[in-house]
Amino acid sequence: MELRKNILLVTFICFFIVGTMSVLAQQNQESSKGRTAQSFNPDISGIIDMFYHTDDSDEGISHIMEEVSGFGHVHSGEEHHHHDIENGLNLRHLELQFSANVDPYFKGSAIAAIDLESAEMETAEIETMCLPYGLKVKGGKFFSDFGYINAQHSHQWDFSDQPLIYKLCLGEHGLNDKGVQLSWLAPTPFYLLAGIEAFQGDNETMFAYSGEEPLPIHDGPRLNIAWLKVSPDLPGNHAFQIGIFGASGKHQEAHDGNGDGTEDHWLDGNNSFCGSDFVYKYNSPQSYGEGDFVLQGEYFSRRKDLELVQHDLVPALTGNNKIEDQDGYYVQAVYGFLPRWRGGLRWEQAGLVNKAELPDGTIENYGDSYRIGTMIDFTPSEFSRLRLQVNQ
Repeated sequence: MELRKNILLVTFICFFIVGTMSVLAQQNQESSKGRTAQSFNPDISGIIDMFYHTDDSDEGISHIMEEVSGFGHVHSGEEHHHHDIENGLNLRHLELQFSANVDPYFKGSAIAAIDLESAEMETAEIETMCLPYGLKVKGGKFFSDFGYINAQHSHQWDFSDQPLIYKLCLGEHGLNDKGVQLSWLAPTPFYLLAGIEAFQGDNETMFAYSGEEPLPIHDGPRLNIAWLKVSPDLPGNHAFQIGIFGASGKHQEAHDGNGDGTEDHWLDGNNSFCGSDFVYKYNSPQSYGEGDFVLQGEYFSRRKDLELVQHDLVPALTGNNKIEDQDGYYVQAVYGFLPRWRGGLRWEQAGLVNKAELPDGTIENYGDSYRIGTMIDFTPSEFSRLRLQVNQ
């Protein structure tokens, strides 16, 4: 039986005022000796990401996101930090960043994210600086470089929240994990960058892992990603980049089917995604961003292929498969209409393909969800930004 419905994903007016402050602890060094010493001292920056939020939902935006049809909440037995958004003032986090050149061969950086309830090491990475043939190696805990927005921190976004498809498939932290990356900058007359990554595989939503009975144990790395970015050499102040990406990794789930608070069926298998991204930028000759224009978008498709390892309520289903297919995209444009002032519009959909083949043989077809957002922001200087955003 086909079930299809259109959902107004966020039925509220949401105002975000985001303040971003960056303080660089770096002294000017005039002598050669001073410059050498500085290269071994870390650059330190602090970023405060704060916003005001209001909506007309009785249950809140976090609950609404978890209930989007076809994109169920995952329970893997792992603990992750979730930051519920409250009506009123919210502190997303205080971000402290440290970076330095270790020696002529390596550079390192670390970012700690601190909120009112917890502190975590968001990234801690080291990468090479002088490998031959355009090669570079990076290792540690870092954001995957697939796509366009995943590798960006929240204060770098042009909108105050993630695109819908990212939030639903990868969770609030995006794809950020312990791993290694090998990238290659090709010796071509245009920009061509290719990369492969191997991660431990511990994403809270898409590559969840428990390894506890009755689920099998899978040694890491459990997630592999490949991506390619190409940028032709355009004349004048124009720039364009297009990319493709794909990933495959292990995934486990544990669910409470009868709602008694105890997990009663477990699934194990593979999760994969692929997609493409693009960004066009026009850098206006006018000052303070006036006339600048950015158009970007991404398409994301995922497939989940899991085996029902054990089902305490319906043992006959054990060994059957559950297959899910979902996709989504977003397109956004940002324009500098005055010095220091920008306006933006974003349209996004999730679930154009949104179906599941269940272990009992039935096929569910869910509807698509959509959201439109608009924003206006003001950048007094390179160290601060204020933003007003409305989503519906």
